[in-house]
Amino acid sequence: MSGCSASASTPTGMFDPCKEIADSAIRGAGFDPATKKVVETIGGYSVSCKISSGGGLGSLDFEHPNATAGVRTYESYLASAQSVVNRPGGQAPTITKVNGRDAYVGPQTIFGCAVNLRTATGVLSINVTYHEADDCPSAQRVAASLEPSIGSR
Repeated sequence: MSGCSASASTPTGMFDPCKEIADSAIRGAGFDPATKKVVETIGGYSVSCKISSGGGLGSLDFEHPNATAGVRTYESYLASAQSVVNRPGGQAPTITKVNGRDAYVGPQTIFGCAVNLRTATGVLSINVTYHEADDCPSAQRVAASLEPSIGSR
């Protein structure tokens, strides 16, 4: 006799947003999962993918540390993001919650706006670009839509 336990279907290891965020969630956030492309990252220490919007007017990027990255906590990522305040023109991110999950947002850049969500193994960065004056409200809406896909990861 064989069977499955609940833990057998629970992913283990590092969170991979390119594989673990469902296409239906991506579609629900206004993006086309058929356009998903895995992107090589500098140093290869993270998993990254880029997805276009249904109308092609915007893009969604996910990035999360992978198993070869040194383990960093949410607090260390946040401290690094806050340190830019000391640079010329630097702006601090806004600390918030997304569906009850710790997060920080922004600031807006020429590359869009990122919402960075705490995960069990680091930070999932969700960057949205619509080339608007302020992509941050859109990024927060998208992050709130996709956040349930993370689960306890």
